[in-house]
Amino acid sequence: MYQNIFSVFIGIIISILEIFYAIKFIKKWFIEIEFIPLIKLKYIFNEAPNKFFLILILFYAFSPILGGIVTAFFAKNAKKAHAILTGIILFFIILFHLLFYRYPLWFKIIILPLFFPFSYLGGKFIEFLQRKKWIN
Repeated sequence: MYQNIFSVFIGIIISILEIFYAIKFIKKWFIEIEFIPLIKLKYIFNEAPNKFFLILILFYAFSPILGGIVTAFFAKNAKKAHAILTGIILFFIILFHLLFYRYPLWFKIIILPLFFPFSYLGGKFIEFLQRKKWIN
């Protein structure tokens, strides 16, 4: 039981760190926001061009996949269920994040439905690899 709780916790931490470093990484590509410190995240989202958000969508989609893979890899049983639980918790974390920071409306609409199916795909991927005996 504790291993499953730990796997969900690790999957969430990995996903949040991936989102944080994605923002930090993408910020360097755009001259308009390059010199704004990451501590002033609110100003980054206000000044960012639309291309910033389009690239950020890709990283927001990759984050639940990575979290689902990590969760399913460490979970003992019900790997897809724990990966989906990771997606649900990430959904609520990002929902609160979207409420406190100013994002474009189109970005909010696209981002929120990504977490459930992509975390499920991460769990499904690990189950597929275990079925093929590529990982133990």
